[in-house]
Amino acid sequence: MTLALQNGIVMAFAVLYLPLIAEFDASRGEVASVQSAVLLLGGFGSPLIGWAFDRLGPRRLFQYGAVLTAAAFAVASRADSLPLLVLTYGVVGGLGLSTLGSQANLVVAALWFPAARGRAIAVADLGTGFGAFAFTLLGQALVVAVGWRATLLVWAALLLAIVVPLNAFQRLPPPAPARAGDARVPTGPTLAGALASAPFWWLAAMRFFGACAFPLMNTHMLAYAIGQGVAPATAAAALGAVSLVSLAGRLATGWLSDRLGRPQTLTLAYTSAALGIGALSLLALTGSSAWLVVYVALYGLAQGSSGIVASARAADAFAGASFGAIYGWLSLAIGPGEALGAWVGGRFFDAWGSYLPAFGFAVAALAAGLVAIWRVRPPQPRRPGST
Repeated sequence: MTLALQNGIVMAFAVLYLPLIAEFDASRGEVASVQSAVLLLGGFGSPLIGWAFDRLGPRRLFQYGAVLTAAAFAVASRADSLPLLVLTYGVVGGLGLSTLGSQANLVVAALWFPAARGRAIAVADLGTGFGAFAFTLLGQALVVAVGWRATLLVWAALLLAIVVPLNAFQRLPPPAPARAGDARVPTGPTLAGALASAPFWWLAAMRFFGACAFPLMNTHMLAYAIGQGVAPATAAAALGAVSLVSLAGRLATGWLSDRLGRPQTLTLAYTSAALGIGALSLLALTGSSAWLVVYVALYGLAQGSSGIVASARAADAFAGASFGAIYGWLSLAIGPGEALGAWVGGRFFDAWGSYLPAFGFAVAALAAGLVAIWRVRPPQPRRPGST
């Protein structure tokens, strides 16, 4: 549920996008900077979140994050300028939302179920798909009924009413008992050791490029569809349907990653996403709304695949007492990628009057992400008696 609210709120920015452009009389690139700030803080705050996760535990981290985000949205609802909205919604809200996001939640799942990490992470990640579907539709209805300012107050109230009490009993699994005769209990790779390894940096590259592609599409798909003559309610429903389809895609990704392999599964997912983006481009070239349906199916199946595969692959290599910190530093690559992708979509439209160049950028980023995941070598098993 924590992930559902967090990702739902992040994804629902798409329904605020056009009203904010009208409110502040700003360009698409300028207003997209609000979402870029949210996503950038989510990445740059990752090492801090990993550190806090290892020391505070998930319960206090999630509760403190919900309170911070609610306060940021309450202030943002009174913003009278775009810079103030960037500061409150984007910077402070982005930091708060990042504490509630996939990084901490998927670490919890990976540590509780080491024998089936891909499937456990996929099940935990279902909340992101459900939340995006529900909040996109709810957000569209709220914006039409009460405006974007009151919508932010609703988000704040939901965070306080649901996330804070829901996580009162959240905890990590107990540490494995030491075996008789062990001189010390293995704690897994250290942060320094991970940072010095090639798998860490290839995983970081994969996360960066994947983060460029998906937020670009999620931020700008609704505005693009409306620009092609699709009714706003229909476009919002299509964006929500992407997240609904992703529920099946996330489960399939987790199941396949445990059986077929991490890079093989990501190749299938990213190929599906690229084909979906190509189908969406044909909406502008042909005017047929049938391509929007194809996009929802193909792109939706890939939504969320990056986090599931990267989390499982990282846990394969780095699970241990320092995994929260290691995954936090790995997630540092996500924010810059997401911020760049969201900004590129608006900037390319401002420059060329079309989203098609930005869609091409997204496909190229997916291809680069696949190159990176295939470069991650399987971790070498420890030999008995090695230190």
